[in-house]
Amino acid sequence: MKRFLQAHFPLVVFILLWIVVAAMAPILLYAVLPIGVFLFRRAERWPDIFFGLVMSLVLSDMLHGLPGMDAMKTAKYTYILAMGLLLVTDRARLMPMARVFPIFLPFLVYAFLPILRSEVPMLAFQKTVSYALLFLVVPNYVLYNFRLQGWDFFGNLVRFLVFLLLAQQLLPWVDGNGTYFLAGRFKGFFGNPNGMAIFVYLTLVLFVVVNHLRTDLFRRAEVVFFSLVLAYYLITCGARTSLMSAVMFLLFIQVFRISVFLGIISFFAFVGIGELLIANLPAIINALGLHDYLRVDTISDGSGRYVAWQYAWQQINEQGVFLFGAGFEHENVVMQRAKMLLSSLGHQGGAHNSYLVFWLNTGIVGLLLFLRSLFLVFIKAGKNTPIALAVLFSVLFSILYESWLAGSLNPYTILLLVILTVMSEEEIIGAKEVPVAAEPGTAAEQPPPLVLPAR
Repeated sequence: MKRFLQAHFPLVVFILLWIVVAAMAPILLYAVLPIGVFLFRRAERWPDIFFGLVMSLVLSDMLHGLPGMDAMKTAKYTYILAMGLLLVTDRARLMPMARVFPIFLPFLVYAFLPILRSEVPMLAFQKTVSYALLFLVVPNYVLYNFRLQGWDFFGNLVRFLVFLLLAQQLLPWVDGNGTYFLAGRFKGFFGNPNGMAIFVYLTLVLFVVVNHLRTDLFRRAEVVFFSLVLAYYLITCGARTSLMSAVMFLLFIQVFRISVFLGIISFFAFVGIGELLIANLPAIINALGLHDYLRVDTISDGSGRYVAWQYAWQQINEQGVFLFGAGFEHENVVMQRAKMLLSSLGHQGGAHNSYLVFWLNTGIVGLLLFLRSLFLVFIKAGKNTPIALAVLFSVLFSILYESWLAGSLNPYTILLLVILTVMSEEEIIGAKEVPVAAEPGTAAEQPPPLVLPAR
């Protein structure tokens, strides 16, 4: 970790600069963020460009805390636009491009059509563009950084994510008024504890996948330390969905190593047993003395999620968006319109279900196109490593209770795209050895052997 911080010290300086600028003159973030991208590009610090994107998305999720950070919610668009511009200007050196984006292209193209019915067409257009840009930028930057640094890039990415989580411990020293807690649950840089739990869960998945594919990448002490840090935050967040998703992922790794068929059968058995446990969960939790931690009083109504699901499904059928939807951001418009009603029924927030959000925004056509692309990537990844199916089932479970996958620019979807790129890109998954970094702008090829003429 110490060597990582030394190697990426300029990135740490830039992040601290963002915080200072946000506190003193938030409007300057719209210039500082893209300038940082271009400076990193000039210095050939491509990993720092990507790590900076992750950090900007995390800071944009913060609702209260660091002063002036509200500006990051829109300033982050300038960061990814700068990355997209580099993708165009440096296209030659980035070839061949990653395959994740073309697989999702049918959905991303179709997603523009429902905007015609949107109540907020300009905002819907911006959200759709940013979502498509994320799927274009992330896999290609990940693949290019792998070409430059090999598997060390993924090792450093995991170290950066763990460092980011640990840095949250400094926040209470900045503001001791409990700003970084919600109902006694630590939320750190994130908008709520559930958001931090999703981030930790996806970081855990990335860490396990990378460590599974390259067992020599992390020292034993690092593996133990990272595991303890992630377990600590996952438990202290108090988020049942992310905790269950993580447990499901870790259990199914072992099952799918034995047999894919056994893994699929076990998944349905897990769901059946889960339904039985949920029916008797309050009594079980009370018997174990975990009433306060697992908030047993909210289990019967799913923390208000079932209220949101019922209302969202009602709107899908009554508003005529069943087939084609009404564009990105429509779900937010619908849920905000009924905020008072849903609050009186015990629900706060959005639909808390990625499937329903896609359905409201893009209709059943868009939902099926997205799932088709998602399954194609996982099928491709499953041919490379059986761990991919464990990732798939845990993600499908997570997005059943959270809507993070339907968000345009959040700190969660980016991690899933990294995981998908690692498992599905043959150039990465098929690497027998860590490739040597090539000089910028040159191909990593050996010169042809010198053949002397015969005497």
